[in-house]
Amino acid sequence: YQEEIQELNEVARHRPRSTLVMSIQQENRQIRELQQENKELRTSLEEHQSALELIMSKYREQMFRLLMASKKDDPSIIMKLKEQHSEV
Repeated sequence: YQEEIQELNEVARHRPRSTLVMSIQQENRQIRELQQENKELRTSLEEHQSALELIMSKYREQMFRLLMASKKDDPSIIMKLKEQHSEV
């Protein structure tokens, strides 16, 4: 027990209890702020990923239509493109 008390005192650098409590409260406040920021960033990332998926889906659809329009003469290419599009 004495060893643990001594170790805690060394870590606290013999600061008064009130100073330690204030320091812990400040750290807790900072941690809560960082957690909130992390939550907001995660939400923002999910929204951006969703938007990007939608954009890429529309892009693939447009490219598929463009290729189908330009390759009307070759049915094997059209079938291959349809298969790729349905896999995606």
